[in-house]
Amino acid sequence: MSQHNAARRRLLHLCAMVLDTPTRSFTDSTPVERLVGFLAASVFSITYVAAPLNVLAALFCLTRWPSWWVTWLMHSPLILSCLTPSSFHARFSHALLTSWPMQQIPKYFAYEEYHETPDSEMRAAGKNFIIGAHPHGVFSFAGVCAAVVTHNAQDGFGAALFKEAPTAAASVIKVFPVLKDVLGIFGIIDAGSSTLSKRLAKPMGSFVLYIGGMIELFRSSSKREAVFLKQRKGFIKLALRSGADVIPIYMFGNTTVLSALTWGPLASLSRTLGVSVTVFWGRFGLPLPKPVQITYARGRPLGMPHIENPTNEDIEKWHAVYCQKLKELFDAYKGRNPDYKHKELIIE
Repeated sequence: MSQHNAARRRLLHLCAMVLDTPTRSFTDSTPVERLVGFLAASVFSITYVAAPLNVLAALFCLTRWPSWWVTWLMHSPLILSCLTPSSFHARFSHALLTSWPMQQIPKYFAYEEYHETPDSEMRAAGKNFIIGAHPHGVFSFAGVCAAVVTHNAQDGFGAALFKEAPTAAASVIKVFPVLKDVLGIFGIIDAGSSTLSKRLAKPMGSFVLYIGGMIELFRSSSKREAVFLKQRKGFIKLALRSGADVIPIYMFGNTTVLSALTWGPLASLSRTLGVSVTVFWGRFGLPLPKPVQITYARGRPLGMPHIENPTNEDIEKWHAVYCQKLKELFDAYKGRNPDYKHKELIIE
């Protein structure tokens, strides 16, 4: 009987937290706004293709025609990118993310957010959070929308986002020519464990972490939604040691906005290189984002304790709680996005 009552209380608590209406919604827009949003969003996926091709073409021309003017023309954006310090992007990121064209990106995706933990609560909590983001996808257009929206919302992080809650990314992203400059406007930090540990030791040290990483790109499809999480427990250990809490978020649409070739060996190669190595396509069969709905759902903090030397049992316990809360978050909000109503979340 007591077990039945406990289960009933957990169900009532879950239902009480689920939001009936979006925290922020961008479903109303004009054709012009959607067109501009499409063009602005396409810059990111095109860069994802153009930057590596530029490097390969420049190196090929250098070996074949080292004195040809076209060779040096190809090298010019690479040289300029290498000479540009990361601090340069921070000066212009807020102006870019609050510009009118960037503000149209959420409208193109009919973007909606559901915040069980509002931005204002996170900022006033007086503690750090590891914000677990799922799934990765080819490129996180949900992350782009979230950054644009919180920069422009009166109750959002604004220009303080990249100081208080930046996104952690693979080391190669911070050094790859051109790509580092385009993505640099989002204030990304290195996802290495030493960097994240040092950040959590400081006030305002929260960050967004794509826990499953790029391997999730190769696990999902139009009929299947999967996150790579069973073997990813380092973030739990990091949170317990530092006294930070963990908040799960699920981004419906990250795996449908672009389609990708998920041939087996590509996953291993991508993991080795630290970037997605695959062929992807979207609108018109090109590397352009499809006009699918994107829905961002943020859950509640897990309520984790501070344990300086956590045991394996501690890590396993809180990892299981995280997996459960992520599944509950997915089930609670999948009905708000038509592409996900029929899907079940698989944790691998």
